[in-house]
Amino acid sequence: MNDTKIPFKRLYGKSIVGNMGSIIGKVIDVVIDENTGKIISLDVEPSDQSPIPPSDDCYRLIPYKIVLAIRDVVVIDESKINKVKIISKRPSAE
Repeated sequence: MNDTKIPFKRLYGKSIVGNMGSIIGKVIDVVIDENTGKIISLDVEPSDQSPIPPSDDCYRLIPYKIVLAIRDVVVIDESKINKVKIISKRPSAE
């Protein structure tokens, strides 16, 4: 799955569902490795029923390695939903 080439415009706005039936949300952005050009994570806008908490102040990044399939929807391995990274959009004070 991770070696599949897919243009961003086909990913943007796609619904994300879990392989056990949960509606996770939709793709609003991607994180790409500058050196390899490969997708690292999908930034998600959680749905109302999502196990991922909503927040306007954070990015919710699903690791691309838990993506199982991309068809009409993006299917992820729901058992690995705990690997989602929630990162503040505000720069940390150093």
